[in-house]
Amino acid sequence: MENEYKRITTSQRCIRLGGKHNDLEEVGRSPRHHCLFEMLGNFSFGDYFKKEAIEYSFEYLTKVIGLNKERLRITTLYNDETTRRIWKEKYNIDSFKCTEEDNFWTMGDYEGNPCGPCTEIYYYHGENPTHSSSFLDPTNDPNCQEIR
Repeated sequence: MENEYKRITTSQRCIRLGGKHNDLEEVGRSPRHHCLFEMLGNFSFGDYFKKEAIEYSFEYLTKVIGLNKERLRITTLYNDETTRRIWKEKYNIDSFKCTEEDNFWTMGDYEGNPCGPCTEIYYYHGENPTHSSSFLDPTNDPNCQEIR
C-alpha cells in the first residue's frame, strides 16, 4: 500500500504515564523529565533523507526560532557516521555518540513497523556555551534540555 503523502509532520501532546519506553520514575529528578510535554516529528517516506532532515531542523531552530547555534548539542546513534559527518561538515557541530536505547526510534516491535536511528538535539542553557560539560554528554548535563 503506497502512502499518498511523502512528508508528514506531527505535533503530539504527550503525558508520561508508563509503557514500553517508561521513564516515569525520572520525573522530578532532573529538569528534563516532565509529566506533560510536546513532541514534534518530521517524517519522510522516500522523499528526503538525513542531509535534508538535518538542514530543515537546523534552519527551523536557528533561523525561525532564533536559537544560538553555539548552544545546540547533538546526539547520534553510535554507528551513524553519516549523520555525524553532516553535522560536522555543514555546521561545525560535533555530536555525542549514544546507544540504541537513546538514539534508535521505534514504534512497537522492529519487524514491520517504522524504526531507525535518530538524532536528538539539546539546548544548553548554562552560563558559557563554549565551555560546558555537555560537549561530552548532553544527555546527563542538567544545563541541557532536549528539544522535542
